[in-house]
Amino acid sequence: MFMVEGAQDLCVESGQVIGVKTQQLPQSEWKVVIHDTHRAYLSWTEYLENQEQLKRNYGLTMPSGRIGSARSGSALLQGLVICGKCGRRMSPRYYGDSGHRANYECNQRRKQNGQFPMCWSVAAAAIDEGVAAHVLEALTNEQLDLSIAVLEHLDQQAIDLEHQWQLKLEKARYEAERAERQYNLVEPENRLVARTLEKRWNEKLQELATVEGAYEKATQVERLEINEQQRQQILRLASDLPALWHSVTTTASERKEMLGLLIKQVAISPIESPTRQTRIAILWHTGATSELIVNRPTSKQKRQTPTEIIDAVRELADGRTDAQIAELLNQRGLLTTKKRQFTKNSVNWIRWKFKISKTAPNVLTGIRDDGCYSTKALAEKLGVSIHTIHYWRQKGVLVAHQEYQRGSWWYRVTPEVLKILHTKIRRVSVKSD
Repeated sequence: MFMVEGAQDLCVESGQVIGVKTQQLPQSEWKVVIHDTHRAYLSWTEYLENQEQLKRNYGLTMPSGRIGSARSGSALLQGLVICGKCGRRMSPRYYGDSGHRANYECNQRRKQNGQFPMCWSVAAAAIDEGVAAHVLEALTNEQLDLSIAVLEHLDQQAIDLEHQWQLKLEKARYEAERAERQYNLVEPENRLVARTLEKRWNEKLQELATVEGAYEKATQVERLEINEQQRQQILRLASDLPALWHSVTTTASERKEMLGLLIKQVAISPIESPTRQTRIAILWHTGATSELIVNRPTSKQKRQTPTEIIDAVRELADGRTDAQIAELLNQRGLLTTKKRQFTKNSVNWIRWKFKISKTAPNVLTGIRDDGCYSTKALAEKLGVSIHTIHYWRQKGVLVAHQEYQRGSWWYRVTPEVLKILHTKIRRVSVKSD
């Protein structure tokens, strides 16, 4: 392949050529492109696809709204959000432990000229949660069913339009053929009449060519047809997408890619009174717009445990260990105020802070639902002292764990372990307290 990608200008001084200046031109302005002149490593299609991917990965503003490819940071609207005050693009800024918290900042003007202050910034968490909930709410069965109905209506309109095109083509062909027959019937000696009919015939042929060209352009837009199986697959998104979105295996970059397929741009602007809020205007790829308002938390409110987390811990507390509660919270896609996954220590702190007790039946018996024994319950079962149980734990005979630091010890006793312990009890006489 041979390509001329640039234009060359001669630099002339005192009538002498002193240099050649080459200017890079966009592909749409290339003057020469000759395909298949040399054996290529890549096909022309692969080359164009690579160029598009490089353009998407490039860290500058793209016409579609996204800045390059989705990064791994927690800010979901990276590359999509613009300032509702000045219209400039806002960028995420990460801070805190390991960069788990993020702000959206409008600081482009300050970067261009250091004399100007930052326009404004806002915590990303509340905005991301509001936009994500709004998107998932839009993808309900009712909304998708309505969208499919609209597509089917458009499909029927396309069928009607095709019928109109066929009528127009039929009329143009008939008039061209009629003009040809009239020209063929004229006597050769009637030159004036022949020239008039020939001119009319050429005009009808030109009209036919124009109609055929317009029809060809109109048919280049492929009509979307949806069968019943595809309809059910689309409606299944209403349940599949939320589950995929909240899954612990879904990464932040994957969530950004999902948002980028639906949303073209998001504009945010502050509301100062009567309460601190943020107005979010969403521009969808379909051209539709929607708006929502979310609360803008203060610095103190950002560090507070959300009510949703407290209610979830209170709901899961009965009959479960702190480690089990943490696992269930993580499965629901919930995060701590530092945007981390829950651990048994973080759950224990929430229970202590908000006085959430575990009133499981095994508190009285010392035997949990998962088969673990407390120190006292195991001592009573084996007929030994509590000190003996602690001694065996320290020596590694018994495997035990604590739900939190300085908490009670819980022992998992299997039939094999019981057999070993009974052997030790028969071998050594132990005095009970």
